[in-house]
Amino acid sequence: MTKNINKNVHNTGLSGIRLVSNFIKKPANEVIQLTVGEIDLPTPFATKQAGIKAIEQNHTKYTDNMGILALRRIITEYAQEFYSETYNPVTEVLVTVGASEGIDLAIRALVNPGDEVILISPGYTAYTQAVTLAGGVPVVVDTRSSNFRLLPNQLEEVISEKSKLVILNYPNNPSGVVLSSQELAELANVIKKHDLYVLTDDVYNRLVYDKDFAPSIASVPDMKGRTLVLNGLSKSHSMTGWRIGYLLGPESLIHELYKIHQTDVGCASSISQEAAMTALTVDRDNPSEIVPIFRERRDYVLKRLDQIGVGYIKPEGTFYVFVNIEKFGINSLDFVKFLIEAADLAVVHGSAFTEFGEGFIRISYAMDLSILKEALDRFQAAVAKLNNQKSLS
Repeated sequence: MTKNINKNVHNTGLSGIRLVSNFIKKPANEVIQLTVGEIDLPTPFATKQAGIKAIEQNHTKYTDNMGILALRRIITEYAQEFYSETYNPVTEVLVTVGASEGIDLAIRALVNPGDEVILISPGYTAYTQAVTLAGGVPVVVDTRSSNFRLLPNQLEEVISEKSKLVILNYPNNPSGVVLSSQELAELANVIKKHDLYVLTDDVYNRLVYDKDFAPSIASVPDMKGRTLVLNGLSKSHSMTGWRIGYLLGPESLIHELYKIHQTDVGCASSISQEAAMTALTVDRDNPSEIVPIFRERRDYVLKRLDQIGVGYIKPEGTFYVFVNIEKFGINSLDFVKFLIEAADLAVVHGSAFTEFGEGFIRISYAMDLSILKEALDRFQAAVAKLNNQKSLS
């Protein structure tokens, strides 16, 4: 008889974002895919050269499990601009294999079976998956009534004796919403009142349109001792394949995460870490160079959506727009399937970001403007077809 596998693994679903690719039957070059959150722009030149140099100089061995100390020092200097707290590079920084490993480490270290983890919705699917894998209980807060902004009373309402951790992601994927410093301070008051931990996923913190960087709850006074900051270079420096993320937090928490990291991966790629040092020094201003490109793309996409006559949440950050499709009377997954079949266009269904994302689709504009123009032409034609079908029924 075959033994049962881990029930937490069995109960964990696959990524709804990746699910979309299962519905694409044509060759990849025939379908425009505005799905995965990956920038089309290249990794900055100097950063690439640093990676090449690392290989040529045989910097290809294991590093310190926590990450190359020189890199950790650079990370703390870089982060000083965004967080009012100072982090010790020796004990309060952990270099991870992408931000994804950071999510897993934080949740596995903090969550016991049965602990409740509070998630904002709509939100990135990996949080729910990681909580379930750890045996925790995801508690999802529906933020639709507040324009996808988590309010203190909404947070207060879902806290129970089993609550352990709150996961925040602002700028938010998929909505592009950014919370103000005041909004974050009010949430911090609730979190401190109930003695909860926080994981703040700040990977989009430099991809914002009305300021230099997005505020973080880690900057609120008296929050350092209960907050883990997650960030990385995938979005800010177009380094998805290099797999470099990092966690900042109090020594007491980082030490516990380090135990898991040491066992699971040993260390992040030595080559990628060498490149990351250049990314955060020579190429540190790469985000400010690419934000104008994304702003132009965003404004074009929003203009076309206005012309087509569909609503959306205006992105304050990230490179996504969350589009309201409720008027068409079909669920978001069916809408995505229709776009693929009728227009050779792939986007992500809102229900991939929990049930409270239903009625929306996420469009990524991390593509060249010429591709976006063709994509919106296809979207407009598909919407016209839907409207015609609706008028005939």
